[in-house]
Amino acid sequence: MHDRDEDALHRALLEQVRDHAIFVIGPDGRNRTWNLGVERVLGYGRDEFVGRHTREIFTPEDRAEGVPERELSFAAEEGEASDERWLQRKDGSRLWASGMTTRLLDGDGQLLGFAKVFRDLTVEREYESRLKHLTERLQVGARTAHLTLYDRDLNTSTFTWTEGSDGYGYAADGVGPNIAWWEERIHPSERDRIVAGLHDAVESGAKQWRAEYRFRRADGSYATVYDEALVMRSSDDVPLRMLGTLTDVTERARAEADLRRAHRLEALGRLGGGVAHELNNALTSIIGFGDLLERSLPTQDDRREYTAPLLRSAWHGARLVRELLTFSRREPVARAGLDLNAVVRRVVRLLEPLLGERITVVTELAPSAALVLADEGQLEQVILSLAINARDAMPEGGTLRIETLPGTITGDRIPERHPGAVPKTGEYVGLVLTDTGCGMSPHTIEHLFEPFYTTKGIGEGTGLGLAAAYGALRQNEGYVYVTSEPGQGSSFAIYLPVALSDD
Repeated sequence: MHDRDEDALHRALLEQVRDHAIFVIGPDGRNRTWNLGVERVLGYGRDEFVGRHTREIFTPEDRAEGVPERELSFAAEEGEASDERWLQRKDGSRLWASGMTTRLLDGDGQLLGFAKVFRDLTVEREYESRLKHLTERLQVGARTAHLTLYDRDLNTSTFTWTEGSDGYGYAADGVGPNIAWWEERIHPSERDRIVAGLHDAVESGAKQWRAEYRFRRADGSYATVYDEALVMRSSDDVPLRMLGTLTDVTERARAEADLRRAHRLEALGRLGGGVAHELNNALTSIIGFGDLLERSLPTQDDRREYTAPLLRSAWHGARLVRELLTFSRREPVARAGLDLNAVVRRVVRLLEPLLGERITVVTELAPSAALVLADEGQLEQVILSLAINARDAMPEGGTLRIETLPGTITGDRIPERHPGAVPKTGEYVGLVLTDTGCGMSPHTIEHLFEPFYTTKGIGEGTGLGLAAAYGALRQNEGYVYVTSEPGQGSSFAIYLPVALSDD
């Protein structure tokens, strides 16, 4: 390739670059060349720009202070001068530019002029200013609302966690600076969905991205978080960074789940109550006529071998129907003031033959537990049902702890212990049963009190015991909250309304 051809290629390359303004300034300070970047950034065509003194692209105040001349003088002496400053376009508007002015010498060391290269960073500067302002405001809000703030560089995939990462248990030096650290802490079942959704938002030109997912804390547990971020782009719509907030919404999510569960149980109660009522009528007839039939047969009549199992099955069905009616809150109740400690002591005496030798029952009764307003028979059955459930969760043995809480707790304080709880106003007495068994998964807890739901094998349980206990508690205007994790045992916290004194 001839030198002339090579020079033409170099000139074409420089002139057609659009992202940067690139031109040569003569020793006299006048522009000698032009490129498309000059037109895009400054608005000058070739004929308008070449021959114009370079000082005219500086702001009036910089020209008044001699900044253009000082810059060229410094470059002539030192070889180059770099800075960031405001420049002025042809139409008088301003841009924030970052560039370099480099000295050009001939073979004898004589000054030929200067090469000037700069880029328009106005959008980026505006983002920086907005980012600083927003960050200051968000940091104040974050400290108040317990938010985590982050700034993600989309070019390098690095994170800067500006506030609140310690809210998830991570020390400052334990927070990873890159996207991999964040991705690894998204729950495995949700990771692909979240990462793909974020990528699609960035690539599609979206201005915002938001998602809800589970984020692993330092202790290994998961928080439900709401992640929302602004996608900041250059003037050419190139994605630059994301400024976002990570909000812990675990309690809100738990409250919503509890509300959904309550609505589902209410619907199942209405359905089950209607079915149980019809079944109860049918079984009453079967038991009544079956009993009359058996009584009419002689004692040694062989036909009794048919009536006896018939009646046993009918009575078993009737018991299941009663449990279903209890769940649907259609059983009659006789509520009265009861000494909760006395009820617990009485039930504990019945537990030993039911639980077996491998399970130890420990009671911690408050010295002066208040009276509760409840149906005595139903309350005893609730405690028995929960104790039997604990027994089944400890096949190898363990400990069942039953405690009554001292004093009373108001309805508006219960959510402090059980986020998502929405009990009625009033005062309650607490009863807690805790076992050291196998624990339960979130799915099991979700369906625990539904009728006919059971984790036992076929023929090993009806799935009505806990459903009936739940119905009995609600019929007595009480509440039950479950805390459990697989392998960590389970805890059932019961709250019953206080029996008001007649005084």
